[in-house]
Amino acid sequence: MSVVLIGFKGCGKSTIGPLLAEKIGFSFHDLDHLVEQRHFEETGERQGFREVFRARGEDSFRALENHLLREQLGREDLVLALGGGTPMATGVDSLLAPHCVVYLRVPENEIIERVRADGWPAYLENEVEPEEALRLLFKRRVPRYEELAKLVVENTRAPEEVVAAVLPEIRAVLSQPES
Repeated sequence: MSVVLIGFKGCGKSTIGPLLAEKIGFSFHDLDHLVEQRHFEETGERQGFREVFRARGEDSFRALENHLLREQLGREDLVLALGGGTPMATGVDSLLAPHCVVYLRVPENEIIERVRADGWPAYLENEVEPEEALRLLFKRRVPRYEELAKLVVENTRAPEEVVAAVLPEIRAVLSQPES
């Protein structure tokens, strides 16, 4: 069984993931980084995931992301951070079901501020009002995150505090016999 971190862009998956992995003795992978790595292996072009999204187009990007997700979930003892849109893909439910899925929840306004500070994602480039589009996307994705999650964690404190708070619950899920 692996631990899979889900949540909206900017919720802290890439920050919490390595800390959590270290505490439970698992390895950590970030699906966005794996997409970048595989894109480089296939094309020889080093690009960030935003550029990979632009270069490949959404359909090709999502197909690669889904392929890598399947590869990673075949491993044991892994903490895997998913991209914000990955849980929306068809068939993800059955892939994630056997794993400890943790939704890192952050209030909408805080997410908007974090994303704005980091720059609007590639999928919002053509939006006249990117903030409004991001808010609509947030409202559409949150119910899905809640549906998939075995644990919901408020990520509004220091990363070390969040990990310490959720660690007992994650250990309890991991110690349950697989059905």
